Amino acid sequence: MSLIRSKKARGWLINVAIILAFYWAMQLYQGRDAPSSGPAPQIEGIDLNGQPVSLQAHRGQATLVYFWATWCRVCSLSRDTIADIARDHPVITIASQSGSDAELSRYVNEHGFNVPVINDHDNRLSQRYGVRSFPSIFIIDGDGNISDVEIGLSSEWGLRLRLWKAGW
Repeated sequence: MSLIRSKKARGWLINVAIILAFYWAMQLYQGRDAPSSGPAPQIEGIDLNGQPVSLQAHRGQATLVYFWATWCRVCSLSRDTIADIARDHPVITIASQSGSDAELSRYVNEHGFNVPVINDHDNRLSQRYGVRSFPSIFIIDGDGNISDVEIGLSSEWGLRLRLWKAGW
């Protein structure tokens, strides 16, 4: 009986290791063009409320930069997490390939996403950051350098830990 359990446990651990290796490989592939360190590319724009938004305005503070799209199912899973983090930390959200300002405003209002949103309708900002997959999250430290990059779904506590680390 213990031999069967150990074989099952070993098989289970091997499966978990394969899944984790696949996940990390996909992260590396999807983020292959994204800068993972060094100075963060500048972000300047006007949010959907007509207010100026810039990364420079958050100099001295760890800042989360969130690239997303209205059609992205995974983005919809992280929307509340990003909104919760925005209550405590500077957050810049950039919606890519998501339609006109009116369409994007309607989406944001329908989903109660109460954070400043820049409409990156021409993908200029996404390209500057090498974004190929959504959501893409960049943690920028107080000196304006990229501290961490996350592609795909991430937990709130994981993002908060990364922001805390970048704030040191």
